Amino acid sequence: MHINRTFSLKLSTVEDLNEKVRPKLRSKFVQRAIEDRLNPQEFDTTVIPTRRLLAILHAREDVSNFMKKCITSELNI
Repeated sequence: MHINRTFSLKLSTVEDLNEKVRPKLRSKFVQRAIEDRLNPQEFDTTVIPTRRLLAILHAREDVSNFMKKCITSELNI
């Protein structure tokens, strides 16, 4: 069952959502984001794209320079 509710969001958040998520997928995107935030132990890491995971690792400070070079090579950046 679904229910329509009105919540207050920052305009910049809505603009980012509109730029990055197709209109038909916005409700599903918001639903998943809320569920992930409310139930973090249920987060399924297998749905994260490999490129996204590599980019996250590349941004971390505790990753060695060698590993960052490998990631850079894999991502072609």
